[in-house]
Amino acid sequence: MKKHFLIPLNESILPLFAETIGFNPAQETISRPNGYPYYHWIQTVSGQGFIMLQNHQINLTANKGVLLLPHMAHSYKNEQFDSAPWETLYLTFGGIMAKDILITLGLYQSAFFHWEQEAPISTFIPKVLKQSDETIESFSISASAHVYEFLLLLKKYGKTNKSNIKETNNLVTLYSLIEWMKSHLSDPDVGLDEMALFINTSKRHLNSLFQKNFHVTPYAYFVNLRIQQSKKLLLENNSATISEIGVQVGFRSTSHFVATFRKMVGIPPEKYRHLNGVF
Repeated sequence: MKKHFLIPLNESILPLFAETIGFNPAQETISRPNGYPYYHWIQTVSGQGFIMLQNHQINLTANKGVLLLPHMAHSYKNEQFDSAPWETLYLTFGGIMAKDILITLGLYQSAFFHWEQEAPISTFIPKVLKQSDETIESFSISASAHVYEFLLLLKKYGKTNKSNIKETNNLVTLYSLIEWMKSHLSDPDVGLDEMALFINTSKRHLNSLFQKNFHVTPYAYFVNLRIQQSKKLLLENNSATISEIGVQVGFRSTSHFVATFRKMVGIPPEKYRHLNGVF
């Protein structure tokens, strides 16, 4: 019997949440030309299937899995057709901090993984499903913690099948740029020129590289980091004015800071502060 838990979508207010988690004893053929709306993990328990991703095909046997970014076109089916079932485990997740967590762990990319037989990745999802049968507590809340624990296991034990050294080096370069961005949030003079200079490339190549790997422009990502930092400052320092916080995160004018904050968060910074109990 197919075992599947659907997590209530009101849990999406959490920084990291599980949407579905389950076991499929007879994985059916799936084709998603528009991808899946959440981050999607699938691994093989027994049998074998194959998955098509960006014109690449890879067989998924035991101790292999794939992590897919949202809206990434893909398809998969049983490699052995009707001769043997393809048993799979799956986990789909999201949350406002999901991307940042994946970037920090170096996992923000659709990629194939393999691991040693004794690695806990193989048994983690079955363990979570078993626990859900044995407790009457809110599975959705605990599942959010399980997502984070699973990602840590994938980081520690998962090995990628990448053979493209240049692509791997590009990711390392981009992660170093992101760390550089975080240390320059207060500098209003930082723009695409400075970012390109830091990694010694052209602005055009930087834009292309960032879009390919993170599906957003480098400057848009930088502005998002500034707004995330401003949200933290708004709640931690109630004596600082809106204008002062805007300066701390690199905005030259208060009006520009307020307009950008409202556009990205949906409410102005003062209201965000009050809604979170800071007066």
